[in-house]
Amino acid sequence: MPTHILFLAVSATLGVAAHSSFQVKFILYILLFFCFLCYRFNGQLNILLMNGVTLLVFYMAAYLSDVYHQTGYTGEESTFEITFSTQPSVDGNLLKAAVTTSTKEILQLRYTIPSEMEKKAIETNLQIGLICPATGSLLEPEQNRNENSFNYKRYLQQQHIYWILKANSIVWADCRVGKKSIVTTLQQVRQAGITYVNVHFPSEAGSFVNALLFGDQTYIDEEILTNYQRLGIVHLLAISGLHVSFLTGLLFYGGIRIGITREKMMMVILVCLPMYAILSGAAPSVLRACCMAMLFFLLLLWKKKVSASGTIGVVYLLLLFVQPSMLYNIGFQLSFAVTLAIIMSLTIVQSYPQKTMQLLIVSIVCQLAAVPILLYHFYEVSVLGVLLNVLYVPLYSAFLLPFSLVAFFTHLIFPSIGQLMIALLDQIFLLCNELAACISRLPLASIVFGKPFPIIMLLLVFVIISLFIQWESASLFKKKISIVVLVCILFFQYHIQKLNPYGEVVFIDIGQGDAILIKLPFNQGNYLIDTGGAITFPVAEWQKKRKTYNTGEDVILPFLKSKGIHEIDKLVLTHPDADHIGGAAEIIKHFNVKEVVIGEGSESMYRDKEWIKWALAKHIPISTVKRGDSWLVASAQFYILHPYQKDEDVNESSIVLAAKMGGLMWLLTGDAGEDTEQELLRAFPGLRVDILKAGHHGSKTSSSKVFLEKVQPKVAIISAGKGNRYGHPHHQVIEEMEALHVTILRTDQKGAISYKYRHESGTFQTVLP
Repeated sequence: MPTHILFLAVSATLGVAAHSSFQVKFILYILLFFCFLCYRFNGQLNILLMNGVTLLVFYMAAYLSDVYHQTGYTGEESTFEITFSTQPSVDGNLLKAAVTTSTKEILQLRYTIPSEMEKKAIETNLQIGLICPATGSLLEPEQNRNENSFNYKRYLQQQHIYWILKANSIVWADCRVGKKSIVTTLQQVRQAGITYVNVHFPSEAGSFVNALLFGDQTYIDEEILTNYQRLGIVHLLAISGLHVSFLTGLLFYGGIRIGITREKMMMVILVCLPMYAILSGAAPSVLRACCMAMLFFLLLLWKKKVSASGTIGVVYLLLLFVQPSMLYNIGFQLSFAVTLAIIMSLTIVQSYPQKTMQLLIVSIVCQLAAVPILLYHFYEVSVLGVLLNVLYVPLYSAFLLPFSLVAFFTHLIFPSIGQLMIALLDQIFLLCNELAACISRLPLASIVFGKPFPIIMLLLVFVIISLFIQWESASLFKKKISIVVLVCILFFQYHIQKLNPYGEVVFIDIGQGDAILIKLPFNQGNYLIDTGGAITFPVAEWQKKRKTYNTGEDVILPFLKSKGIHEIDKLVLTHPDADHIGGAAEIIKHFNVKEVVIGEGSESMYRDKEWIKWALAKHIPISTVKRGDSWLVASAQFYILHPYQKDEDVNESSIVLAAKMGGLMWLLTGDAGEDTEQELLRAFPGLRVDILKAGHHGSKTSSSKVFLEKVQPKVAIISAGKGNRYGHPHHQVIEEMEALHVTILRTDQKGAISYKYRHESGTFQTVLP
């Protein structure tokens, strides 16, 4: 029976996924699955029929869910009555929350708080269930603007949110408290608990206590969270089966100890678990754990027995049927994959008598189960995380979670005693985080594999399942075969770029700025020209956000990892403007860079830049280039045309790079202006190019008519931010290019622009249509 439920879960998954992307290859996957069912069950018609019906039922469930949750707004509305239906977040001067309108549609609210006084009032008075009048405009969420990057539009749509409400004003004086329900009351209790922790706990301990008790990771420092993610131990900060098992066990045996019967305690737990799910944020992992626990106790009350694998299968089907879009939630995927792997491997784990060995085996099982999901979403996996889990899992589940709970309630009742416990808790979290930070800097902390092709992903899943099956069997030979095949697949994926005959030039969309990746065929060279960067302006302390957007960390690093790139051979910084080098420090800090290249004569302009510190710390050579320098790699040729002398003007000191690759001549000009263009024409009167990266983001100070007429580009690429404050590109530049019949590709309109080539021919592609 449990096996049948698990196959039904696969059919349900295919049904929901088919509704989202019904393509020919997907029909092939479904056919392959049903062929396997035929083989596995000797063609039993009832099994095939049952799985076919399940697939259709879940396809319809996904379809009806989409139909029911269509937006009723046109985008022209400007006045709203909003109800704060989830935990609001105040970050600097920005208020964010999911709000429900009078038509019961959910909007994503963004409100820039105009004053410190209003911010304090919001932090003090804003509560879940508050109904307020608001004015503003509806904006369509942005989809991903770079290949493999986070698709915010799809993320919101999976939560049935189709609009961002950019509020101009919220009339707080006219707000009223809405009708209270049990859910709202519990959400308010959760909000009060989070606020209490934020006020009374040190920031380090408080952020972790909020994660462990209330499922809120908002306040954890981004760098610490990144370290935990790289090491594969971030699951410790999400409320899951460990937390639910601990709390239900505590409640169950505590009740029995004071004389309550087992049956009554089971009923108490059945009432308490839904409340706990809401109190802890109702994330997919919480819902999964609570539903499994409820089903377990319900069946125990009815004196029925269902295996753990059957229970998880039923809960999976139930949650997916109620909310099909949950399938695309990473937490949902990891929670079910890892829990199912642990359940299916219990025999393996119990075959090892030592507790430490059992922990290690559980850690390996969890990591193996998570590998396909981690590679698909994050493009890297941790090796050291397997060992670290052996230490951190018992530390968090057996000590830090219960200690956090005790410290929280003790501080509520006896503040002075609680304060001592909180101080101790803070020191322990500091030590844990410091250790994680140290280990995350070790070479094997995280290995980048890139995003696998679907066929490799399927093979990976198949081999991992096969390994679990063979692990339980007595055949040592079969175990070794499965391990060898798995290692071969991962080895192939790790080195896949060395087999890739295609080269690529990508103008990454990093907003207002430049960042160009040149990836040569067969991994012969990876060059990054500039790193983009946000230009920041001084703001008051109360306006500062917890995390500052960084193009290097938030855009370029995930992009490089998704491509399976392990190192940058040359990081060329054309000139020291913030929108060209703003992300350099994060890239040098977190990625393998073999050499940093700057223009000769501009050394003093970089003296105080942060990236210098990281380059020196990692012993990365910093080279200068000038006119006449060049390098050749296979058929690709690179020539430095500028600078030729020291120039005090930052833009005019830009490195100008000419490159011949993919059958085209390229000219990358940084922010070089008309003076440099005239100098280039004087020094290279015969200069002709196919592709021109327009200087200074299409500003009228660059790309002069004379220069365009002389170099005769067929395509001009303009790297500019959508809706940038400088009005780039300038209409005069656009008009002159159009007059010369130059094809214009703009990152502000098309997102990332890439040229993929093989030998001497290739094609341009854009992320946005």
